[in-house]
Amino acid sequence: MKRTNLVAGLLFAAVFGACLWDAASFQYGTEFAPGPGFAPVWLSAIGIALSLLIAFYPSTDAAGSQASNARPSNAIDKRGMLRVVATLAGLVGMLIVADWLGLVSAILLFLLFLTLFVQRLSLAVGIGASIGTVFFVYVVFVRLLDVPIPSGPLGF
Repeated sequence: MKRTNLVAGLLFAAVFGACLWDAASFQYGTEFAPGPGFAPVWLSAIGIALSLLIAFYPSTDAAGSQASNARPSNAIDKRGMLRVVATLAGLVGMLIVADWLGLVSAILLFLLFLTLFVQRLSLAVGIGASIGTVFFVYVVFVRLLDVPIPSGPLGF
């Protein structure tokens, strides 16, 4: 266990704990649907669990052996940083065009950009994963939970 993982994990767990404390004041649910406290409570609880996992899980290096407290020799590479910037730019672009194209179309374009250009997956895998994810999000949130979303010129 590295000290940086311990400190970061405990810090994140504290932040998620504060979010959980605040989310407990919201109504958790109604008779037939989740209330405004449902998502924050679950996201905070999952965040606490993952943060504690980061804090207390033994660190390993790329070869699978226990990592030492020595400073890693590899720095952040430029290609990785470019992928992070491209992902954030795509996310901002998706948020900008969501009102005009509709949320479903904007999410589909973002996921296609993410899978095909940022992650460089094969065409079949990228398109399949993007369409499958959008279909799942649409069915769960729009059809089952009746969450109102911005609809575009195609009606969704």
